Parts: sequence; C-alpha cells; structure tokens
Amino acid sequence: MIEKVLFALGSVIAFEGFFLAIIPERLKKTLSQISIIPNKQLSRIGLVMMAIGIIIIGVTDI
Repeated sequence: MIEKVLFALGSVIAFEGFFLAIIPERLKKTLSQISIIPNKQLSRIGLVMMAIGIIIIGVTDI
C-alpha cells in the first residue's frame, strides 16, 4: 500500500516539475487565470480530479 502512495506522490512531483522546467511562463499565466475562478468551483474541480485519480490508482495494479 505504501508503495502505491509513494509512487503516486513521486509521479505528481515529476509531472509538475516537468511543466515548471519546460513552460514556466505559460504556467504562471495559467495560475493567474485560476485565481479568477470562484473558490466553490475550484473545490468541485478538485474533488472530481481526486476521484479520477483515486480510480486510476485503484485500477492500476502496481
């Protein structure tokens, strides 16, 4: 179980680091656009993304 958690954490860190290294200006622009979205809508988006992530982790057999 802990291996899955560490794999997921490492994957997220590597994925985000990749975008920071490749397109830092575009990432800054995107983050400034996200600040305009209401908190309630961001929470819903976050919950949907979490659910999708949990499903993906559950389906994969690491």
